[in-house]
Formats: sequence, C-alpha cells, structure tokens
Amino acid sequence: MPNRTSSRRFSKQSWEELIAESPPQYNQRILEGVVAGCAIMAYADGWVTDDERRRMLGLIRRFEPIAVFGLDDINGYFEEISAIFIDDHDKGERESLAILSRLSGESRNAALLVEACCAIASADSCFDADERAAAVRICEALGLDPADFDLADAA
Repeated sequence: MPNRTSSRRFSKQSWEELIAESPPQYNQRILEGVVAGCAIMAYADGWVTDDERRRMLGLIRRFEPIAVFGLDDINGYFEEISAIFIDDHDKGERESLAILSRLSGESRNAALLVEACCAIASADSCFDADERAAAVRICEALGLDPADFDLADAA
C-alpha cells in the first residue's frame, strides 16, 4: 500500500535548496548521481512511467549546477543507465549505487538527492513498497540514515 504521508514530505523547496547549494565544479558528478538515483527509483517497480520520466527531466532541467547539460545529454545519460537496467536489473542497480556512492560524504547534497528521487518516484501519486525499499538502498549508498527520510519501516 502506498505511503502518501512520506510522498508529501518531498518538496520542490528541497530541490531548489540543492540547486542553490551545489558548487558548479560538481556538475558531472551530481548529474550522474541524480540520474542514477532517478533510474533506481524509476526501475524499482520494474518500469518507468511517462510521469516519472517527465518529472525527472523537469526537475533536472531547473537544476543550475547541471544546467550546462542539455535535455538531450540528460536524457541520453538516463537512456544509458536504462539500457543496463533493461538488460540486467541487478547490474543496473549495482552500477547506479556505485555512482551514487561517489556523493557520500556530501551530506546536504546527498540528503536532497534522496528527497528529489523520492519526489520523482511519487510523480505517479504512489510511493509503493518497492520504491521505498529502493530509497533505503539509495540512503545506504550515500551513507544516510533512512529514518531521517521516514523510510525506516521500509528497511
């Protein structure tokens, strides 16, 4: 059953804070982390909905530290990761979690990235058990406590 309380917790304000606080030199690493996290969330239930894809691209497009990348670049990177998930879901997740782990130690950016990924997963008005479990794995890769995101019961 979806947890609507948790899905309401993730806000546009959090994403705007991430935009404001991210140094430009992290552009590529943050782009890769955001897209990898979005892919994990999107494929948590086995497929990517059009709403998830639109929401991801909409949020990323406004993300100033990676604004130097066009939508074609962002979508292309998402398609690269998607191809791995489609070919071998476990390998796609392992590789995406490895990409995310490069952002561990950047607690503020990592926390906002978790919130952004959860907001994207909630785009279809459902934050189901598979997506919650994926969010826990993302937290673990980033060295964050899932309880800080109301995800402790999904562990």
